[in-house]
Amino acid sequence: MIESLFEWLLDPAKRTHYGYWISSFLVALTWAGWSWNKRKGYLQSLLSTNYWCNKSTWQDLVLALGNRGLFILLGIPWLLLTLDIALSTLDGWRLTGSVQEVLITGPWVVACYTLVVFLLDDVSRYGLHRVMHKFDFLWRIHQLHHSASTLTPITTLRLHPLESVLYQIRGSLVHGFCAGSSFFFLGFQAHSWEVWGASAWVIAFNILGANLRHSHIPFSYGRLEALLISPAQHQAHHGVRTMKHNYGSVLAIWDRLCNSWRSGKLDYQLPKQAQPLVKQLLLQTIPFK
Repeated sequence: MIESLFEWLLDPAKRTHYGYWISSFLVALTWAGWSWNKRKGYLQSLLSTNYWCNKSTWQDLVLALGNRGLFILLGIPWLLLTLDIALSTLDGWRLTGSVQEVLITGPWVVACYTLVVFLLDDVSRYGLHRVMHKFDFLWRIHQLHHSASTLTPITTLRLHPLESVLYQIRGSLVHGFCAGSSFFFLGFQAHSWEVWGASAWVIAFNILGANLRHSHIPFSYGRLEALLISPAQHQAHHGVRTMKHNYGSVLAIWDRLCNSWRSGKLDYQLPKQAQPLVKQLLLQTIPFK
């Protein structure tokens, strides 16, 4: 039970896996090393007690554990939902004809399936994130994430329980659809390229400093920001004045296609103070002024 509560630290498929914390620190160290005299303050504050021991970060931890407990309780229903979506997808494709013959086999099947799952997962995250900002009743839920006054890697888990449920439903829809479709078109359930139980795409992105997205280290990917959402871009999204940009999770192409992309070189300002109690964060609107 204790191990399950802290799965977000132990599962390589999660951005908050302890290994990615180490790689993110190494990225931050390298970034600071390029201009040590100007950037060493960022690294020093990252290691300070005040950065990790404050009201906002403790709220992050409480919400992370609470949402994990909720997921444990609903673990079996989520699995059944994904299986049901896979079967419904298969039945839907069958209306167009019989199950297809396997046309390709071997590593190309795995490569194509991994890419399709990754793209659908990423664009669905972008879509859900954007509507969470667009509609008031969803923003009342999502604003809990934006109420953090200190960004740490744990802030990625600072979610209202209802938002956690919405993202889980999104994941079930994507993976159920892909599983049902692969069985129809390939005749079997294809699997993604995985290393240590995590998609190769996920590992590559997380190693590149994904945990710095929720930090004060303005690490930019430079020209690659036109393709990938950098930590600096996501930090700009957390700004009171710039949160209507950079909704993407990994790829920046969805933001570019929908005219919500901006470079990471934006001034941003976090809320000055988080609400004093998690209970208040869960129940009332948090105005940004």
